[in-house]
Amino acid sequence: MTMPDNPTATTEASVELVAAVRAYTRRELADVGLRLARGLAARFDAEPAGADRDALAAALAFAEGYAETQGVPVEPPPPGHPLVRLAGMARSPVIAALLEDLILLACLPEAHEGFATLCRLMHPARRALPTATLALHWLEGEVEAADGDPDQVVAIRDHIEDLLCHSPVAEMGLLRLHGDGPWHGRDLTPGAGLWAALMGRLPRLDDAELIGGYGDVPGLADWLREPPVVQAMAAIRKGLPCQLLLSGGDVAMRATRVRALLGALQAVAIRTGADALQGQHFRNRVSDTYTAAFAHQACLWLEYRADDAHAETPAQPLPTLDWALPVITSAASERLAPSFPLPLIHLAASPLPAVARRALWQSMLPQLGDQAGLLAARYPIDPETARAVVCDLALRQELDGRPLAVEQIGACLRARTSWQARPGIQRALPRADWSALLVPDMAQAQLRAAVQRVLQQITVLDDWGFAQGREERRGVRLLFFGPPGTGKTLAAEVMAHALGVDMLIVDLAALVSKWIGETEKNLAAVFEVAERSRALLLFDEADALFAKRTENQDAHDRYANLETAYLLQRLERYEGVAILTTNLRSNLDKAFTRRFEHIVEFPEPDAATREALWRLHLPAAAPLAADVSLPELAAWYPISGAQIKNAALAAAFGAAAAGTEIRQQHFLAAIEREYDKAGRAHPGSPQQTPWPAAGQAVGGEAFPVNH
Repeated sequence: MTMPDNPTATTEASVELVAAVRAYTRRELADVGLRLARGLAARFDAEPAGADRDALAAALAFAEGYAETQGVPVEPPPPGHPLVRLAGMARSPVIAALLEDLILLACLPEAHEGFATLCRLMHPARRALPTATLALHWLEGEVEAADGDPDQVVAIRDHIEDLLCHSPVAEMGLLRLHGDGPWHGRDLTPGAGLWAALMGRLPRLDDAELIGGYGDVPGLADWLREPPVVQAMAAIRKGLPCQLLLSGGDVAMRATRVRALLGALQAVAIRTGADALQGQHFRNRVSDTYTAAFAHQACLWLEYRADDAHAETPAQPLPTLDWALPVITSAASERLAPSFPLPLIHLAASPLPAVARRALWQSMLPQLGDQAGLLAARYPIDPETARAVVCDLALRQELDGRPLAVEQIGACLRARTSWQARPGIQRALPRADWSALLVPDMAQAQLRAAVQRVLQQITVLDDWGFAQGREERRGVRLLFFGPPGTGKTLAAEVMAHALGVDMLIVDLAALVSKWIGETEKNLAAVFEVAERSRALLLFDEADALFAKRTENQDAHDRYANLETAYLLQRLERYEGVAILTTNLRSNLDKAFTRRFEHIVEFPEPDAATREALWRLHLPAAAPLAADVSLPELAAWYPISGAQIKNAALAAAFGAAAAGTEIRQQHFLAAIEREYDKAGRAHPGSPQQTPWPAAGQAVGGEAFPVNH
């Protein structure tokens, strides 16, 4: 896929067109400069000789020489030349000619330092700028020299005043008057980007750039065929004044769709960020960018890059302009973008459908085409992010020469994903795999089935048609319940590792607010962060938020029930993997039960599992003494996997402090502390109570043979 970042990448034809535009502009500037110098020389011809008159004669000689270097006038002008388009705004040929003269006069100092010297010579403050008075003297003098009709001179003066002060050209800022006092004493300058447009160059504006469109963007073909998008394309093609509001998604998602829209039309836009601008700064930015867009025959694109769709923003004051071209605004929500006094077309930047994502990966990575469905399920990303990841993969392959693997995509994507910490969310990089998870076979089978449900969603829901228009079927929601320390959080980490995504752990205490509506707002932000980061979402100890709804005894009950109802709805709409953990399943509202695809129990481990856990948490390099018997520890002490991990580590530190190998007594002391922390009665130590014989029942379990 070719998605050029540089909209000015030129072909031979475009180079020739730019050369023709510049040649025509220079010829017209030379003509205006020569007319101006001759008119001023004739007007001041009767004055006594002096330094100014000598300087004027030198300026006239320069203008004549410059005109000779530019050759004969270029006829006709190149197609789409800015002067032709701008003159088309005038209501009569006379005003069109005046407008063209004023535009070229304003740009004259930019053309050559000789013309700047001429303007400085006539400026009261000796600045290298033309003034409105200079324009009046020059153009009135030409009328007087032509027919001498005083009425025509007055008419020309009125036309110039209208063009510089009251016309759409003035409102749009194509010609600007700077300074104080009466209008005719002010400096005349071209609008933002106008000189660059006349010379076929890119505009130089603060935080603004000329943006071209992308070519064929895999995955967005269906979006470009949606009715609102088709209407937006027609409006841009015809140059109709309207506002195209693109909302939703993140910054890259919105930008990709705007540039796909421009690419389909072979159009360009002047893009500027407007997040941090308020008041007069916002009006000036919009006015400058709009002027540059009009001069370059482009759209105006105001980009709001903040991703917080719930942020409050004051109404933005808009400049007074004669809106004459499409205005594109892109923002996370409608509230973040100003409303223009224009007809509105609303476009939605929704995530790519699953089938489109598969086509995207097939196009971007054809060498992994047979795994495109897997990539689409694991990484539901947008074309812009996919393109960046492919570039990263190409660089890595060039540097280390390793063949491309699916796992490398996750690493590149993680490096590309911007993470902005929010209160109540902690991101964890999953490292544990299936070998680290020791749970009953039924629980492990459910966990693996949940992973496969994610990876096979496109096949079942899209290819086989089971989606049936129900988007809530795409998410996978699981409930883990069981005593503390039985592996619920570890199981979530293992699933995230198997899916190749990060894990977001939600701290519910930081999300719940005493203020009405704040809890729902915080939760909405959590789900949006999870959807953008493509992570597994873990609500650990979820009882606080997902508790049973109660009868409305007072206002607190009513709002608590509203929070639970909101969670029910938002959890059902979530398209990723969401896991809730609780110690007691009975604490959760029954309405959540039907919304879980899997409900997995994590019981206390049996003796065989406990022995496996002891071996898992003792590294091969650990110096175990000869008296250590892991089967005996597993049989005698029914503790959880988390407690076994803590006890193994504590025993190792105890042995290291004593300067010995890790002995049985170190394990016994560590286990006793675990019982004390849990507030449970300690069953006694083997030194005080005889060890049971092999095969003897202990707590309902047969004591194994000591190895």
